[in-house]
Amino acid sequence: MSDVSVDIIKNRSGEAPDLPSGVNLSGVSTAATLQVTNLNPTHINASGVTTATTFSGSLKSTGTPTLGLGVTINSSGLNISGVATAGIVSATTLYGDGSNLTGVAMSIAPISYNPDVNDSSVTKDTGIGITFTERIIAGSGNVTLRISGAAGTVVENFGVGSSVTINNNLISIDPTSDLNFGETYHISYPSGAFTNTGGEVSYVGTAYTFGVKAAEYQLWVWGRNNHGQLGQNQANAQLGQISSPVQIPGTTWSKVNISMAIKNDGSLWVWGDNSDGQLGQNNTTKYSSPIQIGSETTWNKITFGYDNTTAAIKTDGTLWTWGKNDKGQMGDNSIVSKSSPVQIPGTTWNFTATGDDALYAVKTDGTLWSWGTNQLGELGQNNTTKYSSPVQIPGTTWNSVASSVASAIATKTDGTAWSWGFNEYGQLMQNTQANYPSGGISSPKQIPGTDWANVFPNNGTNATSSAGGSLLFLQKANGSIWYGGMSPSGSVAMNAKDSASNRSSPTQLGAGTAWAGWTVDKDFAWMSGSYRCNNIFGVTNSGELWGVGSNTEGQLGQNSINSGYSSPIQIPGTWSTTGPVGSGYDTLAALKEV
Repeated sequence: MSDVSVDIIKNRSGEAPDLPSGVNLSGVSTAATLQVTNLNPTHINASGVTTATTFSGSLKSTGTPTLGLGVTINSSGLNISGVATAGIVSATTLYGDGSNLTGVAMSIAPISYNPDVNDSSVTKDTGIGITFTERIIAGSGNVTLRISGAAGTVVENFGVGSSVTINNNLISIDPTSDLNFGETYHISYPSGAFTNTGGEVSYVGTAYTFGVKAAEYQLWVWGRNNHGQLGQNQANAQLGQISSPVQIPGTTWSKVNISMAIKNDGSLWVWGDNSDGQLGQNNTTKYSSPIQIGSETTWNKITFGYDNTTAAIKTDGTLWTWGKNDKGQMGDNSIVSKSSPVQIPGTTWNFTATGDDALYAVKTDGTLWSWGTNQLGELGQNNTTKYSSPVQIPGTTWNSVASSVASAIATKTDGTAWSWGFNEYGQLMQNTQANYPSGGISSPKQIPGTDWANVFPNNGTNATSSAGGSLLFLQKANGSIWYGGMSPSGSVAMNAKDSASNRSSPTQLGAGTAWAGWTVDKDFAWMSGSYRCNNIFGVTNSGELWGVGSNTEGQLGQNSINSGYSSPIQIPGTWSTTGPVGSGYDTLAALKEV
């Protein structure tokens, strides 16, 4: 007998037969019942019987039926085709003590990471989290986000039972502050942070790095343009006010001041007036479109003074100045103007502020330095002596500084704020209005309060111009903005001008009804005043840009030229909140994120 193809295999007595050696038992897929007493796999080829409804018998000549090599049990039934006992992981129910089984329990593993491992183009819209193969619940521990590697500075810890969101098989975290553009981050999910829904199987944990994409911004300008400071490549005959925002070509701008900006690659570009060599081109030629300073790509922070003196800090902590220097304001121990950058000794400079023929800078060790003219005590040295090299203002816990025409204001790490210099309009916020020496202040004097966080604008965070010509600003820890001084064009938006808006004590910006709609804490992302403090501009967290004050050069971006506004008016568009505004000389520059 070589082939059997019947419904039931039985002998003539109706019993299951003994099949002799050499029988080829194949092609019996239509058998409803296959009953064989002895089936010796050494001599019998038993293949092709997968559709048998019932299989009874022994797979060896004697003893209990045993699954031998080539037998597979899966969800489809019994398949005898050669020999193996693998493939039972898909069983719905497993019976037995399981003492010798391995790899049977349910595992928890990521399906996908967000952002991807080693991703280098994360944006502010990219979420952070993991999608797992199974539904999970919180275990214990913290998800940790650090700068750079596993030993880097901790950005934030997220408790898995509190600040980590779990939705079925997806977990996500939401940092309380934005990640820095161009930075590399390390994220760690510890072992045991998540378990299966029964709580008996824990995630083994993981850690990896990802990089944040460098910011891409468009640069827009408007307002006065008598020296080509709007960067539109115009001839002298074409120069004039532009009262609506116009773009300077490019999408890789990252920081801006008036008539100067840094790109993502660290290059520094300048344009406009150059009468004192302030564009750093080794000449005094005007440029009506951006031109790069040198070939360096390590510029980090920039500031531009009312007196045509420029200061910038590189990523290596070196400080460079150029431009007008008739009062020693460049700090290079001379009174000779320079049209190319000159290094000021030191490699730990953190940020700078420029005033009227004076300059201020803070180092990373918390020391504060000043130099230049000092006729009203604005250098904080308790005298009126000029200095053409940096001199230290006492203290080692300074963290920010800003300046107006001949006044300065600074904060310390303990939350105190201090001011000195020109005070004719009460801008020092000391509840007085008097100048040195009759009643002014030539060394730092504390402003009431211990919850001051920064000067405003803060040159340590972004590129900025300094405070207004007769106004100084402070920011509290809660984000609110306070000022002191005079608003000659209604620029503090108190719906009043000149002496009617003078304040000699800290006054909250927006306390009046004219600002009630946008004075929420942290609502301002930026502010900047022109050299006469004709204007103040604020960017809200939603990207709205508002301005107030003079509009004689179209600097309020309303496509019109008029005397101005003593209440805020919105400048059309959605603007960047992270690098954003520079103003001066009735000209404004602002960034839009691409």
